[in-house]
Amino acid sequence: MHEEAPFQPRTRGVIRQHLPARERLHLARMASRKMLSLCTALLCAAPLLYLLREVLFAQP
Repeated sequence: MHEEAPFQPRTRGVIRQHLPARERLHLARMASRKMLSLCTALLCAAPLLYLLREVLFAQP
């Protein structure tokens, strides 16, 4: 017969609740840095994409 796993997979939130405060703070900082670098990349890419569009679709 099919046996069930001894433990059920947990969601990230449940796992984070059992982490020490220091670890939760570390994870929050890492997420914040990732979000900041993503926003920075988008801000840098927007003008470049605009210029690329202008160059590619410029009328002769």
